[in-house]
Amino acid sequence: MPDRHDTADAHMEGEAARLAFLQRTISDIGTTLNLDRAAHLLAASAVPGFADFASVHLHDHVTASEDDSIARNPQAASVMHRVAAVHHDDPGRGEELQAGQTFAYSSGTAMARFLALIEPVLIPRVDQDILRKLPAELDSPSARSVLTDSSVMLVPLTVRDSVLGFLVFGRKPERPAFVPADLAACQEMAQRAALSLHNARLYRHQARTSAVLRRSLLPMLPSHLPGVEIAYRYRPYSPTTQVGGDWLDAIRLPGHRVGLVIGDVAGHGLHAAVAMGQLRTAVKALATLDLAPAQLLLRLDQFAQGLDHTILATCLYGIYDPLARRATFASAGHLPPILVSPDGKDELLEVPVSAPIGVGSIAFDTLELSIDPGSLLLMCTDGLVETREKDIEEGLFAVRRSLTAPHLSLEEACDALLWRQRPDSHHDDAAVLMARLHGIPQDRIATWLLPPRPEQVRVARWSQE
Repeated sequence: MPDRHDTADAHMEGEAARLAFLQRTISDIGTTLNLDRAAHLLAASAVPGFADFASVHLHDHVTASEDDSIARNPQAASVMHRVAAVHHDDPGRGEELQAGQTFAYSSGTAMARFLALIEPVLIPRVDQDILRKLPAELDSPSARSVLTDSSVMLVPLTVRDSVLGFLVFGRKPERPAFVPADLAACQEMAQRAALSLHNARLYRHQARTSAVLRRSLLPMLPSHLPGVEIAYRYRPYSPTTQVGGDWLDAIRLPGHRVGLVIGDVAGHGLHAAVAMGQLRTAVKALATLDLAPAQLLLRLDQFAQGLDHTILATCLYGIYDPLARRATFASAGHLPPILVSPDGKDELLEVPVSAPIGVGSIAFDTLELSIDPGSLLLMCTDGLVETREKDIEEGLFAVRRSLTAPHLSLEEACDALLWRQRPDSHHDDAAVLMARLHGIPQDRIATWLLPPRPEQVRVARWSQE
């Protein structure tokens, strides 16, 4: 008969282990929004003080992304992933007990019923009869060696009656078996842990959604443009969505010309990003019609007014002809571009400014000028030059001063400019488009004079090829 003092001591030790486990778990689980990291912290908080091994199993719908359209096992009632596993004093367990394993439970199996009932399970000692009932998916030499005569608990992870997965805790035969008080403590902990895992899952989903949106909205500039070298940078205001209302593009046009565009939608975040995507797509479509800059902005303004929601945006559009070495610009309320000549002289180009896109302008004026080969053109949004500490004019002066400093490449010039203008977080998005306008040398230009007859169209096309 066990001594009453030994029983009391064991009870106090068990209570202390439970309290320490709960405190560790509650303090650790809320420190990260990374789903895998949160699962590992959850398992590690139990070992070795509370249990000798612990694992976290999550449902397929929790770990899978929305892009996973094909189920791993369509015949299975439940597909679970062991995303974390921690073993105390592990003498080289097999891979079957490590994280990264996937289990498919068919309908009617004990594990499928456990997941459907959402009820915890306490097995004080895993005897041979229980081992014989072990699901085939879990039966392995490593699993049997760990489970034999061990004490095991399975605790569901649920959020608002939705099953995220379950926890497994085990104690070796030489330690006291789990008691109902241990199961109650684990259930209390599982409620908080499930909420943290659910939040981590939502955060991962939001991060993936933002990444997809960001990739779809960021420019895909041509890899090579005759006579033009391009570099750009984009810094969003929101660190969460990583997208905003600024956009930029370099568009191939007939005759080796290039369309250069930069714009800024009023507002921040996803609403501005959606509006930006609409305007950016419209600009690219209108550019394929080979419209002059003023005509393109007029059509863009008409497009914005025809939308179901109000859009206000500034936009600067220019066309550079490397053959003629000339550029034409039109502006819808946007900042003027900066041109730095090969000898280092900089100037703000006085592009006539009309009302922003969406206001309903009736006309846009243009600026046309010759460009010396090797000149540097900068187009940017106001997030680069305007801060709470300085106005736009001060910011533009600082940018002009930065552009005249020697740089080895356009990429380095972009990085240096952003480092000077935005050393830390700002209150607005910022976009920068730099273009080194080399032009095409005259000795690389060929000219054909063709008679004005319809059949010469085929000849002209063949000559351009």
